[in-house]
Amino acid sequence: MSFYKNLNGKILDPIHGTIMITDIEREVIGHPLFQRLRSVKQNTFLYKVFPSAMHSRFEHSLGVMHVAYLMFDNLILNSFRYTKKYRDDIVFSNLDCVLDEHIQELRLAALLHDIGHGPMSHQFDSFLMTKSQLQTVLGEQFNDVYDLIDNEHSVEHEHISIIFIRKIIQDLKLAETVNVDNIIKLIESEYKGGVVNVKICELDYDIQPLFTSLISSCPIDADRMDYLLRDSYFSGVKCGIYNIERILKSIVPTLDSGKICLAYKESCLDSISEFIFSRSNLFSQVYYHKTNRAFSSMLSKVCQLALDSGKDNLINDFYKLNVDSTVNNLEFLQNFYLDNSDDEFINMTVPVLVKDNKVAEHIINDIVNRKPWRKIYESKLYFSSLNITDTVDKSMVGNIRAALSNELKNYIGDDCFIVDIMTDNAFKDIDKTEIKLLRKTPDGRYQSSKISDCGDKLNMYQTIRYFIRVFVDPKCLNILTEIGDKLDEIKNSVIEGCLNVEHSVKMDIE
Repeated sequence: MSFYKNLNGKILDPIHGTIMITDIEREVIGHPLFQRLRSVKQNTFLYKVFPSAMHSRFEHSLGVMHVAYLMFDNLILNSFRYTKKYRDDIVFSNLDCVLDEHIQELRLAALLHDIGHGPMSHQFDSFLMTKSQLQTVLGEQFNDVYDLIDNEHSVEHEHISIIFIRKIIQDLKLAETVNVDNIIKLIESEYKGGVVNVKICELDYDIQPLFTSLISSCPIDADRMDYLLRDSYFSGVKCGIYNIERILKSIVPTLDSGKICLAYKESCLDSISEFIFSRSNLFSQVYYHKTNRAFSSMLSKVCQLALDSGKDNLINDFYKLNVDSTVNNLEFLQNFYLDNSDDEFINMTVPVLVKDNKVAEHIINDIVNRKPWRKIYESKLYFSSLNITDTVDKSMVGNIRAALSNELKNYIGDDCFIVDIMTDNAFKDIDKTEIKLLRKTPDGRYQSSKISDCGDKLNMYQTIRYFIRVFVDPKCLNILTEIGDKLDEIKNSVIEGCLNVEHSVKMDIE
């Protein structure tokens, strides 16, 4: 593999040490749309709980690129090591034949996977345009992106990422150097463009499933591998540590019907369980910390209040867009993202958006002045005896939220409380992944199985958890001193009506 010669720049990183970059990557990193990620915190309000958690999407994106390439590099080495051991032609042994241009596409896809994040990271998703609004302001040039959006309200930051990736490649005049469709295909596998193949003896093998799995897949990918280590380090909570070396030495490329896929050795199950456990702990101890969730749910309430205000021109006011078809609204959209750092967004943009709503103004002031609403109720549900393909019960979540809200309205106004329900599924989206597990059969041979079909090996590590909290404006606390037990009764009643009798549920109520 000759790609090493292209790595002639370096960036020092506290998590991974030296991150090497190519000249193309240096240009992309220097683009304003990527540089703005320096002003977008990786974890929104986490710094209000853990003071050192000030790291940004910028360094996380660099880390994901580094880890994805590290995984690819180890896949080549491991394919040489295990070709003799796995004698069923199950290991793809020609990964070193992948063209340099495709390796560059993998690295750029990993680097740019978060480029569409707005200010406040995932919190901004509540403020995104609908599908029809996006079509109105950007026109027909992104019809292939609109095809990826399921319904009116399912626009996500990944769709904005595709739009911005095209913009960056166009601005830097890199279209003749890198294939933008291939980059997008590696980030969004449902994208209809792009072909990423490796040719061996006149036969083409589809390498896109492998590359996509390196960037984003379940249960392990470069994105998770970086943010577990990075968020653990900067929060000061050491629960996100795992054995990255063991994982890197346990991955192999496998061949399945002309597709090259990522596979884990069965002997790596302990390392997979360690990774899942580390991720689970980080969610419960860091991401779902009550104060972090208080501020996040407060901002979500502000967004809902703004949307409920009935402004027909909310989107145009918000993004400063011009719906005149003769104007390039992509530039307006880009400028909005460039102008809005986290601080600018929360201190200037949102207050202007809700300037006529006194309740929303009050909540924003509480966020800015670090006055979290008080937690008056908390319950945690842990589901066991599950399959890795089981999913979060969204109907139950909606019923619990509605039941608790209806009870609270008997005591205080709707503007004074928030019902916050967060969920964590250890094997979220496992059914969508193309990752394999190499299992040893009784006759000593090896069999490649889709990892979602390996519940007999992985079900013991599956957990689905629900974090249920009620936050209340401090000025209303004096009339809610006796409501905790009542909320618990209501919640338990809803659960009993929703749960499958085969599920075993443990509830910790504080």
